[in-house]
Amino acid sequence: MVANVTTAPHPLTELAGSELDEKLLALFQEHVDGERDLIEAYVAFRDGGPEYVRYLIDLILADEARHHQTFGELVNRLRADIDWREYGPEVPYVTKDRTRAAALVEATDRFLAFEREDARSLHALQKELRPVRHTTLFSLLVGLMELDTQKHIAILEFIGRKAREA
Repeated sequence: MVANVTTAPHPLTELAGSELDEKLLALFQEHVDGERDLIEAYVAFRDGGPEYVRYLIDLILADEARHHQTFGELVNRLRADIDWREYGPEVPYVTKDRTRAAALVEATDRFLAFEREDARSLHALQKELRPVRHTTLFSLLVGLMELDTQKHIAILEFIGRKAREA
């Protein structure tokens, strides 16, 4: 959906409308287009499989839906920078907020401690699941949660770095 409001590019962008913007826009759009076919293939695969396959493919489809949304927001960010218009939800810029930096650092450190403890807990749980790893999805699902926890840690470390730079 294209808004009728014209805006100037964000002051932090150094590349608005550059060759790099155009190249990234094409790469992001190509990924969005390619995911449509992938999602259709996953749905067909899921519908023909046993219950556990359907369950697991639904997890993948949920991730793919989030990926599709994120790539759409990346495309919108670049289109907005190139055309100086708004195109809907877009990936925001990283900004400095000195007034809230200390609070962000404190909260980030607290959440990082929680996520790191969660990672240790999930790792210990994996050991307990060894007897059922070949007959249940438990170990796989806990392993996926471990990966999500690593992702959460990466996000929080990024937030903490940016808050400390403010």
